[in-house]
Amino acid sequence: MCLGDLVCEFGSVVAALLIVLDPLGAMPMMISLGSFAGNSNARKLTLRIVAGATLLLLFFTVAGTWVLRLFGITLSDMRIGGGLLLLIIALKIVVGGRFGHDGEESHTGLVVPLISPMIVGPGAITAAVVLARIHGVWLTAGAVVAAMLISLVLFLSSRFIHRLIGDAATDLISRVMGVFIATIAVSYMRVGILEMIRLANVR
Repeated sequence: MCLGDLVCEFGSVVAALLIVLDPLGAMPMMISLGSFAGNSNARKLTLRIVAGATLLLLFFTVAGTWVLRLFGITLSDMRIGGGLLLLIIALKIVVGGRFGHDGEESHTGLVVPLISPMIVGPGAITAAVVLARIHGVWLTAGAVVAAMLISLVLFLSSRFIHRLIGDAATDLISRVMGVFIATIAVSYMRVGILEMIRLANVR
């Protein structure tokens, strides 16, 4: 394979990962970090979220199939569990306008749900496992790092957007996004439940 073909293949894997990661879809939530945690903490949380998401996606790229088999976890299980977690987050945002109560501890608690399932959801995990099988682990791992670096640039720009639009507009965006997150959560659970029913009927 020549260098040009390798670059094209790498670019296609990065593009595929960006589609399933959907960093633009997570941007409103990252903008909301500015009002939840303050701009000084928002940058630190953003770096932790992206670092955690990168490590998690790399882990599933390398050992995803083996881990799922080891614990007997199906993608349907992940969809239902992730959907429930997202639904809880969505209800807190829509009703209270934030993830939890004020305080440094609650700000730290934002990291895990934003890493997964908000950024690294079942779709991203599935894509990482499949792409690693097709294109190889090392190329896919490099593409994961590249895709997350692009996501980091987008997320860091959200701090500028937050300063531009202010806290009031950010709160409104957060509540509206809470409704969309709730619909995504229901979709996750619906697909997971239907898939489990289909597999049960096949057996």
